[in-house]
Parts: sequence; C-alpha cells; structure tokens
Amino acid sequence: MASILRIERLNYAIGGVLIVASALTQPRDIALGIAIGVALTCLNFNILRRLVTKWTVAAAKGEHSSAPMLMLPKMVGLMGAVAVAILFLPIEPVAFIVGYSIFIVSIVIDTTFAAMRPATDDSNG
Repeated sequence: MASILRIERLNYAIGGVLIVASALTQPRDIALGIAIGVALTCLNFNILRRLVTKWTVAAAKGEHSSAPMLMLPKMVGLMGAVAVAILFLPIEPVAFIVGYSIFIVSIVIDTTFAAMRPATDDSNG
C-alpha cells in the first residue's frame, strides 16, 4: 500500500512542476491541456488508490468488498471525462495526453527507487 501512495504523491509533485512549467512557457491551449490532463490523472489515481486499498483490506480480513464492482463505473466516468475534455474544451489533445501520462513517469520512478532500496531483513524479529 505504501507504494501506491508514493506513486500518487509523485503524480502530484510531477504534475505540479509540469503545470507551472507549461503555464510559464507554453501557449494557453497547450498549458490548459497539460493542466487538465494532470488533474484528471491525479483524480483517477486517487480514486483507484482508494478502491484498491478498500478491496485489499477487505480481502485480508476475509470479507467481501464492493470495490471491484466500482471499477467499471470509475472507468466509464474516466472515459467520459476524457471525451468531454478532448471534444469540448479549448485544449491541445497531445498536451492533454502528456499531462495525463505523468502517472507512468511516477510508476517508473517509484519502481526504480524500490529496486535500488536495500532489502530489509525481517528474520530477526
């Protein structure tokens, strides 16, 4: 669970830097596309983290959870939000994709640091 929280926080940090940088250096449609992409991916990842956490905690307790059933409405909502953003907002679609894709960078960074982190020895306790 710690890894998914680190990835979510990396999304916020990378997204914030990307939004500020694009707002200072890019035309409005590109900066807005990046900002909306970042906001949407951060919201999506936050909801995903909550569902996965709820799901795994319930599974660890041997209980049934409704979280897996909520994945479909979440994905439908996400696809609808992407369609609305691309079709109706004055944004550059490629910039939107760049902003939305920051979660991939966050996952790569977290995975890299996890691979370099020394293994803990739990056999002493």
